[in-house]
Formats: sequence, C-alpha cells, structure tokens
Amino acid sequence: MSSHDISNNSVKVSVITPVFNGAETVATCIRSVAVQDYKNIEHIVIDGASTDGTQEILQQLEATFISEQDTGVYDAFNKGIALATGDIIHILNADDMYSNTATVSQMVRFMKHNSLDFAHGRVKQVDSSGNFVRLIGYDVSREQLLKKCKVAHPSAFVRRSIYDEFGGFSVGFKIAADYEFFLRIWDQVKIGFLPEVITIMRMGGISNSHVELSYRESLAAALIHGEKPWRGLIN
Repeated sequence: MSSHDISNNSVKVSVITPVFNGAETVATCIRSVAVQDYKNIEHIVIDGASTDGTQEILQQLEATFISEQDTGVYDAFNKGIALATGDIIHILNADDMYSNTATVSQMVRFMKHNSLDFAHGRVKQVDSSGNFVRLIGYDVSREQLLKKCKVAHPSAFVRRSIYDEFGGFSVGFKIAADYEFFLRIWDQVKIGFLPEVITIMRMGGISNSHVELSYRESLAAALIHGEKPWRGLIN
C-alpha cells in the first residue's frame, strides 16, 4: 500500500458483524461504521436467524446481511470472511462500536506504514450503561501469548491473505477460537500493536459469562500450540 492508496481509499476494508438477537445494540454498531471517514468499506452483517426484531432493524438501516442458523459466533465469523471482498478484514461484534470516526483510516494507515499483516490495539470495555470498566489489549510476544490471551480480538485488523493462507476460526471452540487463531499465526506474520483505543466493547459476551469454559478452552489452545502441560495448568 502506498500513501496514495490511503488518501484515495483504494484499499478496501471488510467489516464483518456477527449478530444474534442483537436488536438493542446492532443499530449503534452499524452507525459507527457508516460514519467512518474512510469510505471504501463494505459492511457485512451475519445474523444467526434472530427472532427479536434484529432483521427488521437491519432492513430499516439498509444493511447488507444474511440471516440463517449457524453453529455459533465463530461459524458466523467464517461465513463473513468467506463473503468478504476487502484487502483487510475487521470483525466488529454487534454490541461493539468504533471509538471514533477515524478508527478505520487510522488502522489502515498504521498497517501501511509498517507493512503489517495483522494490527491490533486496545479495547475499552463498558457496562450496559456505557460506564468505563477497563482497558484490554497489550503488545505481547508469542511466549507471553501462550501464558494468557492479552490480545483484544475486537481491535484486530487482518489482511485477507492471512485467512487465505492460515484458515479461519476453528468452530470446535465456543469461546477461545480467536485465541487459537492468534497462536496459529503469531510468529509467522508481521504483527503490530497500536496503543490506542480501537473499539468500545459492551460487557456481557460469552467469554464474560462462561469463565470456566473460557479457561478450559484457552488452556486447550495453548497446549495445541506448544505450551508445556504443567506450565499451562499453573497459568
């Protein structure tokens, strides 16, 4: 990518939003994409056959979406990746939103200037009322990543070619497929960390409400990718 590519928005970004019964939040998510100052964005919503009015909201907002049953959020991720035509892919969950109107252009520029395959930053977690809870997302080595997933997936912008080369998300995981994907690629692609808030994330996702399963799946992912069993159990 050249600086000219950035200025004329020639690098296409695909934003994928998985949603299931997200009528309370999906409109905010979609609007946060629509107001981005980077205009070469396709936004694809993958709805898991919602029954709470989500589909009607998507129609009112003239969103591009498909609606069908899936096997979980990572199945929805993979469907979105398969449909995406962009050079860079970002997964923005239906209860999340971009931190500001220049987020996408900022991340595209960061990836360009550093020739990155994968860029990530920080995520601000808030409660249901929008009150600040904590910041997540750190610059980590693979060794540090094996101990604990401190990469905030809702901040990750990934070149489409990385999914083409290394595959998508393992649907055998219900919570930790993003962690397994990170470990699969971490030392094989060029990764950069931008210490800025990329996404605002509402608390209440599956990993927050199923802590024990999250730990079990994270341990399994670490063991698959080289963590020593005894050290993994300690961690």
